[in-house]
Amino acid sequence: MLELIGALMLLIGVFFTVIGVWGSIRLPDVFTRLHASSKVSSVGILGLLIASALLLNDTAPKAIALGILILFSAPVASQAIARSAYRDGCAVVGLMQNDLDLQYIDFAFNYTIGEEADEPVNETVTSSEE
Repeated sequence: MLELIGALMLLIGVFFTVIGVWGSIRLPDVFTRLHASSKVSSVGILGLLIASALLLNDTAPKAIALGILILFSAPVASQAIARSAYRDGCAVVGLMQNDLDLQYIDFAFNYTIGEEADEPVNETVTSSEE
């Protein structure tokens, strides 16, 4: 039974890895390719690691350690690549509105609580010599 589950996880891992590679080749811009390469391939690699842990008992501790490293490093790496691609000015296909282009947003309300924010106090220094 354990070998059947391991073989199923192996097929799932290979399927997601192939879909991730196909998406990295086929998709139109850097940002959608990053989505395919980081999200889908991470699921594929985790499936392969689970299959490895189930089919080869000696590799289970290494597979668990590698799985944890992939879970933490893949999103950070893809975010860093996306940020540098955006700063370099890579074109985004089908972009309707660029929310990242704003420098800052001056909210008139406290968005963490939802109440009106207090007006900033402008204190002027007066001299006591008058």
